Amino acid sequence: MNGFFISKRKTFELGVLVLLDGVLFFVLDNWDFVILFSLGFIWNWVASQEKDIIIENNRRYRFSTLKTVFNLQNLILKPLTKAPEALKFIARLLPAGIFWSGVIVFNESPMPWWAVFIGSLVLELIILETKIFAPKQSSL
Repeated sequence: MNGFFISKRKTFELGVLVLLDGVLFFVLDNWDFVILFSLGFIWNWVASQEKDIIIENNRRYRFSTLKTVFNLQNLILKPLTKAPEALKFIARLLPAGIFWSGVIVFNESPMPWWAVFIGSLVLELIILETKIFAPKQSSL
């Protein structure tokens, strides 16, 4: 059984999250925003994992949060498989924000529900940046 190993790119994304959390906390001094920002970022980070990791380790991740987030994200985005990439980009921001906003409303918390959407947006922009500026592989 293989463990859950992440690539250097995914490790970089988590490093960016830690850095952004520190900066946001010292600038805003608001734990609510930082935590919800992190939840949106992590949701999209989990959803961006390779499918093979979760499918190969099906027995290991059967009832895990990792598989739940991955399946919810894919279920919501499944109708958009033939949609333009810009629409898919916007749709990938919604599941985490809708889920955590629902939790906030259900608990009647005075938390900034929009912070989850910002966290998701930041990760999607980082992924987009790495796709655009990554060196192209030449086929020899």
